Amino acid sequence: MLTVQTRFPSPVPLPVPDAVRCVCLAYVTEDGRSFRLGRHPSTSAWGAMLWLSWRAAHIADQLDPPAARRVRAGLADEGTTRRALEQLGRGEPYLLAIHDGPVHYLLSATPVGAVPGAVPAVGAGSAVS
Repeated sequence: MLTVQTRFPSPVPLPVPDAVRCVCLAYVTEDGRSFRLGRHPSTSAWGAMLWLSWRAAHIADQLDPPAARRVRAGLADEGTTRRALEQLGRGEPYLLAIHDGPVHYLLSATPVGAVPGAVPAVGAGSAVS
C-alpha cells in the first residue's frame, strides 16, 4: 500500500515557515482565455516542488509526444530543481512555463513573504517549449 506523507521536509529553509503558494494556470494566446488548473498551499519549498512536478507530469500526459518528452526531461533535470529550491529558499517566486502551440501552462510557487505581483527574473524559472 502506498502512503503519501502530507508534509515534506525542505532541504532549503524558507524565510517564512509553512508558506508557499502553488498555482497552475493555462491560457490560450489566440483569444486570451485563461483556466485555473489547481492550487496548493505547501509547508516547504520541497513540498512545493513536488506539487509543481506532479502537476507538470499531468500536463505532459496530455501533450503530444515531442512536447511531453521536453517537459519530462526538464522535470528530471536535478540542476533545475536545485536552483528552484535555492530560489524559493531566498524567498523568491519560481515559475515553470510550458508552451504547446497556442496553449501556455504556467506553474508557480510563491513564498508568502515574497513581494505580491513580483515576477521572477529572466532565467529564474524554466520554460519548456
